[in-house]
Amino acid sequence: MTGALADLRVIDCSEGVAGGYCTRLLAGLGADVIKAERPHTGDVLRRAGPFAGDVPHRETSALHLHLNAAKRSVTLDVSTRTGRTLLDRLIATADVLLVGDDRGSPTSLGLDAIAAARPALVVATVGPFAPGDARPSTEIVSIAASGYLSLNGDPDRAPVKVYGDQSAHQGGLHAALGILAALAARDADGAGQRVDASIADAAGFMHGGALQRWAQLGRPQVRSGARPAGFSAERLYPSTVRPCADGHVHVHCHNRFHDLISVLMQEPRLAAPDLLATPLGHADEIDALMGRWLAPRTRVEAVNEAQELRIPMTEVLTPGEVVADVHGQHAARGFFATVAHPVAGDVMQVGAPMRLDATPWRVERAPLLGEHNAQVYCGELGLSGGDLAMLAAAGVV
Repeated sequence: MTGALADLRVIDCSEGVAGGYCTRLLAGLGADVIKAERPHTGDVLRRAGPFAGDVPHRETSALHLHLNAAKRSVTLDVSTRTGRTLLDRLIATADVLLVGDDRGSPTSLGLDAIAAARPALVVATVGPFAPGDARPSTEIVSIAASGYLSLNGDPDRAPVKVYGDQSAHQGGLHAALGILAALAARDADGAGQRVDASIADAAGFMHGGALQRWAQLGRPQVRSGARPAGFSAERLYPSTVRPCADGHVHVHCHNRFHDLISVLMQEPRLAAPDLLATPLGHADEIDALMGRWLAPRTRVEAVNEAQELRIPMTEVLTPGEVVADVHGQHAARGFFATVAHPVAGDVMQVGAPMRLDATPWRVERAPLLGEHNAQVYCGELGLSGGDLAMLAAAGVV
């Protein structure tokens, strides 16, 4: 093992995006993450499309290949007495235990007893709400319960869910940060502690300004589409996404020289004193004036002309264009890597979300289901090959 967290062992009994993202970050930073998965089916991430070749397979889910990379996989049915004994033996070798499920309250596994038996262990949970709250959940439930859903979309239409599992990723990020903080505290006093990360809380933390607006002013934050939200008419504008000839661009005014938009687009009205005094109050008019200039131009043409005047306009790229690296920025940083997988083939993997000079991010493939059973159970816990075969026949592993 190499990496900043190379001396750290994590037992990951979680299901779903939040736990997967939490331990993906820890594994990328060097931790030895042992993913304990259900026999035969594994982590729910293995059943989440899209799949390599568009053929469903437990080893080729894009989410699994991304979020479970750089981990070791063992299979274990913790609902059996033997399985629970094996889990306790695994925990005895670990610094951190993580449990949780995006879809509902994380199973307790008797966490209080585990923590009492191993005072130095950091025991972390991540789930939709507080531990013990059994309400079933999904991503849209979490963002609706947090108030975040109400803020997205156009003001005259229904709220819009943002792409993907944003709140679950935030929950996982908060769990990872909490774990690292608990480990730092343990370095000082030798004691572990419980870490509780709620996905709904994490989503609420993302839009804290809207909560403060209500608390201080008693007024809700309304949806504003692609425009700045919660500001007075004097707020600088544009800062918005607008269509052009071949897609969309993000148009953002120059904060020091707001009238440069007028120079760029050759629209004297954009430099009028009344408009510059209350630009957000004139947003509809500004959008219409910009539309005449943007309509005949491609994204690249519009951005190149704007940046000549140091106006921060940017193309809205598609995922395909990001992977193709149309600007060469990812190649320069080595952001994408290709790893060989025994079932999925060559897999493009996104690289380090943060960079450490001395202890680089680990780029490794995701494990096959139960790939490390013999390595962990026999090589590290001392079981024999015959023991492992009997456990497999009994459905324990």
